[in-house]
Amino acid sequence: MTDLGLSRPELAREMNIVLKRLTGKQGTYSERTVHDLLTRTRTPRSRTVLALETVFDCLISDLGFAPTARHHQHAREDPMKRRVFLVAAPMAAAATAGMSPPRPQGGPYRIGAADVERLEQLHDQTIDADDQAGGTEALERRSSALAAEALAMQQYGSASGRVRSRLYALAASLTDSAMWAAIDGRRTNAAQAHLHHAVTLASLSGDQAVQIRVWGHAAALYRQMGRYTDSTAAAEAARAVPLCRSDPFYASMTRARLSLHQAHTGSRTDVLRSLEQARKDLSRIDHGEPRPRWTQFYDGAEIELLALQAHTEMGRWQEAEARAHHALALLRPSMVRNRALTTAYLAGSQLQQGEVELAVATAKSVPVAAAQGRIAHLLGTFTTRLIATAPSSSHTQEWTAHRKDVLSA
Repeated sequence: MTDLGLSRPELAREMNIVLKRLTGKQGTYSERTVHDLLTRTRTPRSRTVLALETVFDCLISDLGFAPTARHHQHAREDPMKRRVFLVAAPMAAAATAGMSPPRPQGGPYRIGAADVERLEQLHDQTIDADDQAGGTEALERRSSALAAEALAMQQYGSASGRVRSRLYALAASLTDSAMWAAIDGRRTNAAQAHLHHAVTLASLSGDQAVQIRVWGHAAALYRQMGRYTDSTAAAEAARAVPLCRSDPFYASMTRARLSLHQAHTGSRTDVLRSLEQARKDLSRIDHGEPRPRWTQFYDGAEIELLALQAHTEMGRWQEAEARAHHALALLRPSMVRNRALTTAYLAGSQLQQGEVELAVATAKSVPVAAAQGRIAHLLGTFTTRLIATAPSSSHTQEWTAHRKDVLSA
């Protein structure tokens, strides 16, 4: 019951459903029935055995009962192997190919907490990959395939209400990861397609943390598209999720992100106020509170990175450079992509202040492997401004040679 996320009333309801489907007769199981089953070891009646074995997809002996001679004792197929063969592989492959997953053969199967946890672990791996390399097309496809698998499990399997909510939340978060990968890679059309799907799934899940994540990335997409009013509205929608009022962690995250969008639609005072409040909220968080894996990127370094981007948007180059140095000092070693992103922004702010030699040295320190997506775009903008600022400088020639020989290799 724990593995499947079933309460006593939910188990009784599931047993009634499967008995009706298998025998044509409505079951009369209740919470009291389940209580009795939990407090005895003798084998129940045959129809109850049938219902239990179907719901849990295992032998009655595996549930702690002593089977009688008339109960079959043949070895059943490992349910996890059956799920992997009938569901996971073809659905993930179909999603990767851009097709609708086929309906699995063999009838309904039971989805438990262990199935959700397996997908959650795979989702965590995609988040780790994003921290390292950013939004590659391979990561976008991988996230989409896993989201398709979660949704196929919803459609073709049976599960408790709690497990279904977790699956919707997981599908929403995976779709959001695909959207974020597309945003980071500046693949706008793909990102928009993921956005509409992610918003729907997040609403179905009822998971407020996922809703905050989706609206936050929607704001980033709209800002990338130049739709600044929409980006601010999406950022404010994230802030309006009730979880932001009860948990200062999410209050801080949404406030810091809002500052970036206010750099386009609000005043400098609004931006500074949002950043200061974000820092105050972060200082009040309970570090022992369990939160989803995707939230682990957010800390003081992330606030400084967002402040850097906001000051860059406002053309406040000295302050942008200062925020960049603060972010680099605070960044954890695992945040490889964010370190490269911060360094690219730093080079741009130094160039805008006329420090050509220093700016080129900073830009050259961006790891070659990280020069893709948003970072590649920033370095492209840096190149254009460098040539316009100092076309005949030896430092410009040094950078263009580096860009040709190293970054373009």
